[in-house]
Amino acid sequence: MIEVTTVEHIILAVLGFLLLFNFYLNFNKIKDDTINVILKNWAYNKYFFITFVWGVLGGHFFLGTSKPIFGSNWWLPAVLVIVIVLILITIGKRLEKNIVIKRPLQFILLLSGLLYGHFFWSQRHIPEIEFPWDITAIL
Repeated sequence: MIEVTTVEHIILAVLGFLLLFNFYLNFNKIKDDTINVILKNWAYNKYFFITFVWGVLGGHFFLGTSKPIFGSNWWLPAVLVIVIVLILITIGKRLEKNIVIKRPLQFILLLSGLLYGHFFWSQRHIPEIEFPWDITAIL
């Protein structure tokens, strides 16, 4: 099984890489090629699901309730969020190429994702997830 400190180091390394890479992109000769500008442009166009996902992750990691709606079924909210995102991607692919998602809709997507992450996919109710199988056999 992977130690918690190993996972923490991997997460810090990825975040550090993204910050350094974004810093590098900010000072190169190409305008508006940073990670944050590209993500913003994607979210305002056909990939508006990104705004919903940011809300879900924010509600999941930083808020959370001690009694989520699905109880101790930790896998069900994760599956449902994948289904919701796939539906949003399908809707986005059917939209016109030059469509711009307005800010009120972006706010609704962010807020609905935040509420989903808080009430449905809360991380605060289980101190440690117990897998029904031996995870070390898979790794």
